[in-house]
Amino acid sequence: MIDRLRLWGYYAGMETLVSTHTMESIDAQAQSEYAIPALVLMEQAGLKGWQAFASYAREYDVPMGNVVFVAGGGNNGGDSLVMAREAFFSGLESFTILLVGSRISNSCSVQRNICRKLGFTLVEAENLDGVLSSETSRIISEADVLIDGIAGTGLRGLLSGTTAEIVKLINAQRTRGAFVLAVDIPSGCSDGMSVAGPRVVADVTITMGLRKAAAYHPVCRVGWGAILRVNPSFPPVLLKNSVAAAILSDQDDLKLKRFAEDVYKNTRGHLALFAGSIAFSGAARLSARAAFHSRCGLVTLCCDRDVASVAASETPSIIVEAIEQQAVLKGSQLVRTYQAVAAGPGWGDGREEQVLELLQSGLPTVLDADAIGAFAKLVGDHRIGSTAHGPLVLTPHPGELHRMLEALHMPLLAQETGPSGTPESFVDSLKRVALALEIVLVYKSHVVWIIDGRSGGSLPIVVDGMNNALGVAGSGDVLTGIIGSLLAQGYDVFEAAHTGVLVHQGAGLLARNESGWFDAETLITHIGNVCRSAEVGRA
Repeated sequence: MIDRLRLWGYYAGMETLVSTHTMESIDAQAQSEYAIPALVLMEQAGLKGWQAFASYAREYDVPMGNVVFVAGGGNNGGDSLVMAREAFFSGLESFTILLVGSRISNSCSVQRNICRKLGFTLVEAENLDGVLSSETSRIISEADVLIDGIAGTGLRGLLSGTTAEIVKLINAQRTRGAFVLAVDIPSGCSDGMSVAGPRVVADVTITMGLRKAAAYHPVCRVGWGAILRVNPSFPPVLLKNSVAAAILSDQDDLKLKRFAEDVYKNTRGHLALFAGSIAFSGAARLSARAAFHSRCGLVTLCCDRDVASVAASETPSIIVEAIEQQAVLKGSQLVRTYQAVAAGPGWGDGREEQVLELLQSGLPTVLDADAIGAFAKLVGDHRIGSTAHGPLVLTPHPGELHRMLEALHMPLLAQETGPSGTPESFVDSLKRVALALEIVLVYKSHVVWIIDGRSGGSLPIVVDGMNNALGVAGSGDVLTGIIGSLLAQGYDVFEAAHTGVLVHQGAGLLARNESGWFDAETLITHIGNVCRSAEVGRA
């Protein structure tokens, strides 16, 4: 597959996300091709990891009372033992090392021996019968800070037995106020592990080398906490040439083409918005206002006649085209007037005939909410081919995606993108959906995944939102209006989706900083400033 976006330099400045398998390969290459011993990598990981955490703890006032290092028998456990040693040399006095597992790597064995020679308190988590000792429960229940070094990227099966019990105890202590730090990855959060399985929930993760795509599975993301990256002496060329699983994008990547000062409504795009119903007339208003605030010149709301008068009075800036009951606007009519289409917010069920015309128009289109369901029904009932459309963006949240895949007769993909799959199968399934439909798929949650399924596809882009205030009624309607606006301005569908998500997230950050919690109307008021500050280049 040739990634068009990479050829265009679209990812320049963005951060690479890799699979845990790729990170294991980089570790092995550092040892075999560059003769860097595993013990050296472990030393550097532990030293730099503790330094990064100590800096974070100072900045955010993490109470360093009773610290417990929970060290498995692999290299992850070895990293945490080096951290314990560095913590001791830095002045930490009250700490305990809890040893987990019976299979010990050579490098980890060296670190355990050093800790014993230094006189550290080391406690075996299991007794001779393989049962969790009562002392283990006491140690964890008295911890103020827990360092999770149980298992890393080498884990090949779900955590089970006493290890799973320890994870449960760690998570329970966190709910009681303890601070949890994960080394490289929270134990149980590898690519091939079901997100429904036992896993540590951390406040901070010190990840080694490169960020892991597994961190951004929507079910797992909160459990990684703040992600701090350190390089334990992996050669830069290995990191630079690593196989990317996805690309991480943030507000620094938001760029809009600057408009000349003489542009006006007829040169800034005309969007046809199909939205609103008697029960949800507000959704149409939110989408329309969001489109205007994201620089669209004209917005026509195409809605049922019984909604038209309400819509016109609520948002005087829009043009309203009232549609009689059972009537549809023809695609050929839309092409003559509009540059793009947005459909779905507050629209209601039974819109298949109109969606069919929208798709057949060939106009750049974004479908949300009820329009996604109508699209899926048309394809699932074989009334239209899965790729019989123009440039198309779909913006489902998890529930809408599940229902869409069920309607498309893709139950396995519905399962893999749900709360029981693995991070690896989640990304693969999103890509398969986008490729099968030849669409740009925007998976909406506190972490947003954007997948381009056209022309063989490209790397997924991840926007790490983590703004709970954006999870408010009408937020999705606002995003639809922003993306529709960008489509009307002539942006490619993938660029419109990616840029639209960044604008939406940027407005959410401003609203959160100003208001704490907010409604969708408040969110919209920040869009214009986000767009204005993102304009670059000559007009």
